[in-house]
Amino acid sequence: MSNSELLLSAKQAAAYDESVLGGKATNMAWLSRNDFPVPDWSVVTTEGFRQQLKANGLYDWIKEQLQGLDADSPELTPRATEIREKIMGTTLLVEIAVAVEQWLQGIEKWEELFFAVRSSAVGEDSAHASFAGQMDSFLFQKGREAIAQSIINVFASAFTERAIRYRLSHGISIVDIEAAVIVQLMVEGQVSGVCFTAHPVNGRRDLALVSATYGTGEGIVSGECNTDEFHIGLYDDKYDEQINEKDQQIIFDKDKGIGTITIPVEAELQNKACLKPGQVKQVANMCARIAECQGSPQDIEWTIQDNKVFVLQTRPVTSLPPPVRQRGEEVVWDNSNIQESYCGVTTPLTFSYASRAYWIVYEETSRLVGNSEQKIKEYEPIFKNLLGLINGRVYYNINNWYRGLTGLPSFSTNKKDMERMMGLQDSVDLVQDSELDALGKLKKLPYVMKMIFRLLFEFYRIDKSVANFRAMFDEQYKSIQRERLPSLEMSELIALTEKLDNNLLRKWVAPIINDFYVMMMNGKVARKLEKTSIENPVIVQNNLMSGEEGIESTEPTKFLLRMCDKVRATGGLQELIDATDNNKLLDAIQVKYPSFYASCQEYIELYGDRCIGELKLESITLRQDASFLFAVLRNFLNRDDLTIDTLNANEMKFRADAETEAFTAIKKELGGRALKGFKKDLAKLRDAVRNRENMRLARTRMFGLYRDIYVEIGNQLAFHGVLEEGRDIFYISVEELELYMQGRSIQSQLKPLVASRKAEYEEYEKPEYEPPHHFSTWGGVYHHNNYEYLGGVEIDEDSDVLTGIGCYPGVVEQPVRLIFSPDDELDLNGQILCTVRTDPGWAPLFPTAGGILVERGSTLSHSAVVARELGIPAVVNIPGITKILSNGENVKMDGSKGTITRLDVEAEATDEQEEVQETTE
Repeated sequence: MSNSELLLSAKQAAAYDESVLGGKATNMAWLSRNDFPVPDWSVVTTEGFRQQLKANGLYDWIKEQLQGLDADSPELTPRATEIREKIMGTTLLVEIAVAVEQWLQGIEKWEELFFAVRSSAVGEDSAHASFAGQMDSFLFQKGREAIAQSIINVFASAFTERAIRYRLSHGISIVDIEAAVIVQLMVEGQVSGVCFTAHPVNGRRDLALVSATYGTGEGIVSGECNTDEFHIGLYDDKYDEQINEKDQQIIFDKDKGIGTITIPVEAELQNKACLKPGQVKQVANMCARIAECQGSPQDIEWTIQDNKVFVLQTRPVTSLPPPVRQRGEEVVWDNSNIQESYCGVTTPLTFSYASRAYWIVYEETSRLVGNSEQKIKEYEPIFKNLLGLINGRVYYNINNWYRGLTGLPSFSTNKKDMERMMGLQDSVDLVQDSELDALGKLKKLPYVMKMIFRLLFEFYRIDKSVANFRAMFDEQYKSIQRERLPSLEMSELIALTEKLDNNLLRKWVAPIINDFYVMMMNGKVARKLEKTSIENPVIVQNNLMSGEEGIESTEPTKFLLRMCDKVRATGGLQELIDATDNNKLLDAIQVKYPSFYASCQEYIELYGDRCIGELKLESITLRQDASFLFAVLRNFLNRDDLTIDTLNANEMKFRADAETEAFTAIKKELGGRALKGFKKDLAKLRDAVRNRENMRLARTRMFGLYRDIYVEIGNQLAFHGVLEEGRDIFYISVEELELYMQGRSIQSQLKPLVASRKAEYEEYEKPEYEPPHHFSTWGGVYHHNNYEYLGGVEIDEDSDVLTGIGCYPGVVEQPVRLIFSPDDELDLNGQILCTVRTDPGWAPLFPTAGGILVERGSTLSHSAVVARELGIPAVVNIPGITKILSNGENVKMDGSKGTITRLDVEAEATDEQEEVQETTE
């Protein structure tokens, strides 16, 4: 056996890897090789470790003792103790002792010097496990016998209970433990410590933490000694220090002449910094160089002797907390408005389609209002990123919506109007319009004037544009023969989506222009009302918007009411409906009542795509399942008082009173001329809102066409075994589907991709994964961001009174019915409908509700508009209401004040007071 195989000098060690040197010595070899100031050292190799155990008959015996043990094994402690005691009872193998002495002979006056003996197990000081403090070190060892015994003791410490448990907790084998031992020239430092080149507390990678104490650094690892902490920028002038009381230190035990001793720090030094700023920078600079050479953050032990810094060891930083706030742009996300269209968790296909649709539509709108192709190219990153998907939920990227507004005149006014329309409760000031000097304004004037002219022209012709749009839509809609989709092949189906992109999406300009018109006119009307002394201008404006005729949002409800009249006039039909399950009714009606079946089919053809979650391609519509239609019909049939005439009467109930209040206040306080302008603006707003609601049905039908095409694509992929089932198509993005067809997909095996995404999105359905309605992110959106709402008032779940935005007046005392999906119990019968969010597909439920409470939304959201048209008291934007109220809980809602009083809570409090009073008496 060659002694060179059992012990290596620092220079020799450079040629070997961790399997021979162990983790710590491997890092030290790197330090020595790169000329960092490391005290001279050598290493007893893992081969020496094996030979030491084999020579004493322990190598195989130890493996047998450790076989099958886990962290809960009652035998772990006694076996670890026995193994350690047996190793410590051996003497150092002669060959190892000779090799150590040969190395010592190369050091001048080695007999007079002290040495440190440290562990270097395989896996120690790695990127995955530091083993810090898990095995023993022996400092200030002097002479052959002390060094030899220390080597034996370090070997034994690889099998301490704490070291074995550490391995088990990190998934490291305890059967194949191999250790090397470092013998290093001892440096008696006056100050020692540790430097993390990435801050272990705040996670910053450009900020080092230097911890220092008097004496050796052993007290830092063990936690026995207090330290001063210095926070220093690696590449800037950042410097901060926290000086702590250092009451004790670990130093050389002069009395024993070997080892260490813990003694008090001199009183005058205890609260004084143990390092000067220049020394801190010296340590940090050297450690920064080590980290740069290693290419990763490092945890470095060092000591200072006579103002010279020595490096004792380095290891990769094994964990860092996320930064308190990572660097990068702050992006504000809000879904107060978009959640109305994409409620809850939304699949990849829907999000990718919606994101592309926004991009196409707003790009075309930008072109229409006069932006040059160069300007449109500049805006492309904005248009492509108007939406985000956070934990499976769709959000507006508010930064980019504001940036889009900077392309229009009067940014500040438009910004406020957009916030009002979107229901933003938290104004955002991250994006500002550019401040131009006189020359800049003069240069920009032609562009601004052109933009203003184009917008005014489009607003002037909006009614004609809407009529042309609806005619164009009807033509394109009818050109798609849904019943023939199964006869088309994949390439033809994809071509159909491209046809819709070009012929519909790229011509979807009128709805967007009208949305801008709604936004501006709504803001204009609101500002005029706010100038008066009207007590609640928001409520007054809501009431002014009620009673508008010709809004198609209410047409499905009126169609259903006419169907109810037919049911009541047809003998036996209501009995059939009452006795048959909803999912079987359509077939039963087809056989027994063909005339009414025709009415059902007509409704499905007209409004079959209008369902809860109608803009989510994965939603089940009436075309696939007519159950929801009959659930609503049952509700209507239970309300004899619910007729088209009563609806029409409700629609006009509050409009007249609101006009009297508003017109009187404006004329009295602002003058007759202001009143005349206000009436014109109000009429324009009413027309714009009516146009918006009517064009939403076209949007619903367009999504229905895409839905049917993608469903057929999914069915064909499943038929040929590419997907497990047809509906798996919703877990593939539009772009991925196109790449699959074009031969550019980086993953053509779709089943594993879908399985992974389904598992991820299933997790997102859990309540704890739902982000708040409004939050900010910094840097990478999915990286180190917590999605926390930092504004507003914290929700008090024990509050007796909840507050939102009143949308339509009226006081209702009824139990609450919580409804989140079509699968919930839909029988309202005068109860108060309470939900998180709504879209147009909810409208058929409204007429049977005594009142409507919506957790999210704004005064211009669909639920508010339809509630006003149907004359149903409504309150929106009530934070956390669906988590606070329970199903069946009695409340009193006031649609004028926007308050919800919890009657059961009040009753319980009264009962408790009476019980206390009776007990007292």
